Amino acid sequence: MQVLVIGGTGPTGPHIVRGLLEDGHDVTIFHRGTHEPPGLADVEHLHGDPHFRDSIDEALGTRSFDLAVAMYGRVRHLAPALAGRCGRYVGISGVPVYRGYFPGGGEAALPMPVTEDHPVVTESSGDPALRFSRRLADAEAAVFARHPGATILRFPMLYGPDNARPHEWSVVRRVRDGRRRMILPDGGLQIHTRCAARNAAAFVLAAVRGADAAAGRIYNCGDPVNWSLRDWAETVARLMGAELEMVAVPREIALEATTALLPLAGTTAAHCVLSTERARRELDYRPAVDPVEALEELLAWYEARPGFDAGTSPSFTDRFDYATEDALMAEYGAAAHRVTSTVVQHPAPPVHSMPHPRTPGLVDHRGR
Repeated sequence: MQVLVIGGTGPTGPHIVRGLLEDGHDVTIFHRGTHEPPGLADVEHLHGDPHFRDSIDEALGTRSFDLAVAMYGRVRHLAPALAGRCGRYVGISGVPVYRGYFPGGGEAALPMPVTEDHPVVTESSGDPALRFSRRLADAEAAVFARHPGATILRFPMLYGPDNARPHEWSVVRRVRDGRRRMILPDGGLQIHTRCAARNAAAFVLAAVRGADAAAGRIYNCGDPVNWSLRDWAETVARLMGAELEMVAVPREIALEATTALLPLAGTTAAHCVLSTERARRELDYRPAVDPVEALEELLAWYEARPGFDAGTSPSFTDRFDYATEDALMAEYGAAAHRVTSTVVQHPAPPVHSMPHPRTPGLVDHRGR
């Protein structure tokens, strides 16, 4: 097949392109040309901005394709621009489309897990976050309006080399800097589905290969395990051979940690656990890599780049202000000590839920 990949230069794109090439397809990638990923020199590159209709039309000219994989750009322009130009359309969306992902506006909490049948946002009101969700929902609707047999894949938080938002760098750099403690808002108990870039690419390739089953369908994507933020941070530190104490501070107090470490600056639901059962059942999806192995590969990538600086990415917001962190941990610890020493409490003893009589026919010491 003649395949057009729109984007294709981020963390997942090269894996998708290589998979398409291995399947024998003729691949062209359309991107802005701001950087050229290594290993894709043998495929045709079209340069233009997929956010603007005029630029899309100019780059594509009169060409048509058997398949378009739209990973990047403005969907409200891409969907109509590719109508009549491609036999199939596979597009990438995101989990903020779900009602309840942003808890504002009286939205009900997300179920656990979230299936593809969970309703999407249809009203935006005046809330900027809900307007963002509504735009995603409208983009998905625009795709199906122009391409009824399209497939939509909803990506969660991604991790892997060359990610625009390298979440793990908050841990990696602290280990590199010799830190011994790290603040986690609310103890890092928040659970958000993540997906290794190689696994995200495997979802896309499964949809391409399972064309008949995937036509007109939407699929969640995600790793087979769901780490809490604490699990994630501790796993990264452990794989680096470091001991990093995770200090729990309420999110209302740990403002910088909340906005730097949680998705979209802590504005989302506390938990977003995705069900990927549909992709596994309908597309026979299988992970390309174990999540721990994927993290090991990512940490090896960092190790080979001792001068890596995530501060060059405007999507990364951690300031690594260690003086403020230390001051906050000290103040919070002192305040917690004052509360526990001045407020008299009576902790309940542990009680086994089942009776334990010592004499046949009689109740135990608790009257059970």
